[in-house]
Amino acid sequence: MNIIKREFRANIFPLLIWVASLSFIMFGASIEFSVFQGDAAIQEAMDQFDVIFQALGSTVADMTTAIGFIGILSVYIYLPLAIYSGLLGSGIISKEEKDKTAEYLFTLPVSRNKVIASKIVVAIINTVLINVLLILMIFLIFSRFGVDGAFVRFMVNLSLGVLGTQLIFMAVGMVLSSVLKQYKQSGSLTIGIMISTFFIHILIGFVEEVDFLKYITPFQYFQASDMTNGNFYLSFVLITIGIVISGIGSTLFFYQKRDLYI
Repeated sequence: MNIIKREFRANIFPLLIWVASLSFIMFGASIEFSVFQGDAAIQEAMDQFDVIFQALGSTVADMTTAIGFIGILSVYIYLPLAIYSGLLGSGIISKEEKDKTAEYLFTLPVSRNKVIASKIVVAIINTVLINVLLILMIFLIFSRFGVDGAFVRFMVNLSLGVLGTQLIFMAVGMVLSSVLKQYKQSGSLTIGIMISTFFIHILIGFVEEVDFLKYITPFQYFQASDMTNGNFYLSFVLITIGIVISGIGSTLFFYQKRDLYI
């Protein structure tokens, strides 16, 4: 429990900075939305970019509504939170080596697995926390536009979809950090994998022939356009659960055998 408290305190400030920064971006976007809310002419103009938005997994059913507008902005929710969770998963595992405290921590009367398990718990808590806080902030920011029950359901679905994406990259970051001999490589490699899968996600939106690649990019699993209607596909949910469980299990297994960089 002491390790969990220690790790939570060490990571809470960056989390709040991320939430504040992204909330500020969303507040700025809401000011733009207030200008053309309910403006049919704006919607007609934006319909010309339908292909681009669909390629990004956004929904443009009606961007003059809060749901449609946030659907278009969803890339600014999915990608930053995925980056945060990926770096968190990578960094929280390699933190002791980076800070030169590994020799002290792992000489304490606790097993290495207990230390890593505590770090994994904190990573999951922070991943859920940043998701909930940001979605709540977005809801509060847009609530002044007279949102309804459909908007609430969309935000809940979006939160779950984003969380699934976050947990995948968190697990990837942890595995890489526990496997790679050079801890400095895990963060950059995690981001590299994330950006690569994001570009594959965009490619699928433009080229139907490569639709089979959708299973290797988490950004296809819970798209904002699907979250509008609450469409959670069982195959993607099972893949997500499998990746996360495998990632956590692999982290515990490989870190137990890893030579620490002191």
